[in-house]
Amino acid sequence: MNPSIFTNPDLLEYYNLFRGGDKTVLTVPDILSLGVHVRCFDVIPTRVAPFFWCDGLNPVSFNGTQYVPFPDLITDSLPTFSEEKQIVNASLTFKVSNVNSSVRALSLGGGLKDAKVNLYMVILNPANGEVLDFWRMYSGFIDTIQANTSPIDGQNDLTVNVNSVYKQLDLQTRTLAANAVYQSYYPGDQMMSLLGVVNSGQTWNYK
Repeated sequence: MNPSIFTNPDLLEYYNLFRGGDKTVLTVPDILSLGVHVRCFDVIPTRVAPFFWCDGLNPVSFNGTQYVPFPDLITDSLPTFSEEKQIVNASLTFKVSNVNSSVRALSLGGGLKDAKVNLYMVILNPANGEVLDFWRMYSGFIDTIQANTSPIDGQNDLTVNVNSVYKQLDLQTRTLAANAVYQSYYPGDQMMSLLGVVNSGQTWNYK
């Protein structure tokens, strides 16, 4: 988060009006408690034009792209984000609601399979709705999409599972890191054995 956000006059005025205090410097929890943040998604399929969505009430523009408010992200479905220093292949699962029939048909028909997904956190100015700051929280590729529809109950959700950017490495580790398989092609070559020693201090989660 840009440090200038913590002393932004519009955010300070809104916070002190909202909370009844007289703070001069905000913290990250202070800003997130104001409800001035939205989540934006780049959804870039392999066969159709990309989609740019946000979970706000109005369109959001930054980085030369306009994000339209569709569909609704179910807030409680997002996990807690944490920074890892090792190589960690963590997947992300979240739910969206109010999905129209065309997007649902595209999703269930495989049109979003392997689509690239970027998830951004965006801080808005409470005075005019302009973007004050944004940063990317997660990048990955769509693995599976499950639809839950019940007209009687008013349920219309999609559960999206996104694999991390190390997805391609997932497909290669079974052969690339197998010393016995490698030596069957190149007898006596200890490259994979040595590579395992070099990478022994890294964390690799494989599902």
